[in-house]
Amino acid sequence: MTPHVTQTQETSQALCLLDDDHRHALDQAVRNVLNTEVAERAYAQILDGLPTKQSLTDSYPYVKDHPSYTANHVDICPGYVEKAQLVVVACHQIGAYLFELDDGAHKNEEYQNWRSKVLGEKRNGVESRRFYTPSPIAFCHRAYRSYQQYPRGFADVAGYWAESKIFGGVVVFDRGESEQECKSMWIHGDLSRGPKTLYPPTQEQFDALVSFLTCPPRENSTYPFPIHGSRMNRPRWHSYHAFAYHHIFRDRYERKLAANPPRPGCVESAVDWPEFEDQRILMLATILDPEGRPYNSEEEVAAASERIRNITPSSPLWSSFGSSNTYQ
Repeated sequence: MTPHVTQTQETSQALCLLDDDHRHALDQAVRNVLNTEVAERAYAQILDGLPTKQSLTDSYPYVKDHPSYTANHVDICPGYVEKAQLVVVACHQIGAYLFELDDGAHKNEEYQNWRSKVLGEKRNGVESRRFYTPSPIAFCHRAYRSYQQYPRGFADVAGYWAESKIFGGVVVFDRGESEQECKSMWIHGDLSRGPKTLYPPTQEQFDALVSFLTCPPRENSTYPFPIHGSRMNRPRWHSYHAFAYHHIFRDRYERKLAANPPRPGCVESAVDWPEFEDQRILMLATILDPEGRPYNSEEEVAAASERIRNITPSSPLWSSFGSSNTYQ
């Protein structure tokens, strides 16, 4: 039987076939990313062995005895920033590779010991642990933690975390019906107060990213990431629908879906679905404020009318404003 080859493995094999010009372009792009402060800090934290307090706070609720807090891990321990600068390979694999080294001031064992203690307290009914389950390793994107099915196990979990810290989220692609294509780019963010839905970069963000990756580095140049989802980043996909029905992923092993599709929530957020803000504008279009003036200008109403149709079948407003011609 021929073993299944993943998208990531195919990409790695394709690197060996690149001619000199394309290999140079890829090398330039990777070096440009690695020369940024955000990449340096992400990889240095993995080398160090624990995320900083700020990195943890960005993505997870406060847990006072988490090792990053008890160690008062405000910054990276001396020497590990310099080590991160030495590595020149693809971004996810860099994160995985550095995690496997386990050579930091804080060993993975330190986190695992704390995690075992927390799980024991949870089993014993400690109230403060009732609704809390620690991530499998210290460096973990909330949606990419299925280490049992990853080629490199825990190391791939760290790789997804590194991606998220650098680019704003794990980067996935529309693979098309064949599941072999690369038609569009989507970002699965990890900020605790950011969108849980998948979002695309805006055209301006995408153009800036391409320009940054393909041009020689310039002194004092700014870098166009991380790209965090705002109301300008639309349309949105629910992560379940994107993966299960619409061929949006990087590798099929990357996530383990729930047994049943998600049910519509009682409270939907404009952070996840920016079209809700457009709906509010349209609902107020025929209503005057207490002083007899419209709540929004005609231009704002017209803009909302146009934006609200830029949605996917995932959107709670699809039945009212979606177009079956957009997504077959």
